[in-house]
Amino acid sequence: MKIDITKDEYRDLLDLLYMADWILRAHKTGEDPRTGPYDTVIQKLYAHAGEAGFERLIEHDPRTRNHYTTREFEEASKAVVFIDEFVDDSFWDELIIRLAERDVAMQAGGYDRFRLLSNEEQHALRTPVEGRYSEEFNEHGVDHVVLAHQFGFDLTTPVKTSD
Repeated sequence: MKIDITKDEYRDLLDLLYMADWILRAHKTGEDPRTGPYDTVIQKLYAHAGEAGFERLIEHDPRTRNHYTTREFEEASKAVVFIDEFVDDSFWDELIIRLAERDVAMQAGGYDRFRLLSNEEQHALRTPVEGRYSEEFNEHGVDHVVLAHQFGFDLTTPVKTSD
């Protein structure tokens, strides 16, 4: 198979590959054998950076035989902006969903009883609670979030620092 793309499209493809690679690796601490086929495709496409005129964005490490994005790529890439937005939005969405589910499950008598409800029932119970959390976080961020178990911290007393 042969795919004809322009230089600009190839540059956009580099951003897409970077985002995909970030998703595959961002929170991993070791190798994941499931990513092997994706790694192969990413490496094949990164290998063409030089012939497309993007050798300053993708470098080859002869020792590992792999291609990597450079600092210049990461500083200039639009992908980083999309990743940052995704991470921020995901944080708030997940926090809201998980807190709402926790609260509704507690009201339903625990997670086991909550999971017996239909998806529609769960959604109907969770939605207003999610709305309240959303309003709170939109207005105050995490400023009002306090864990019931504070790990020994007294949040009402200022932290003493040495000068």
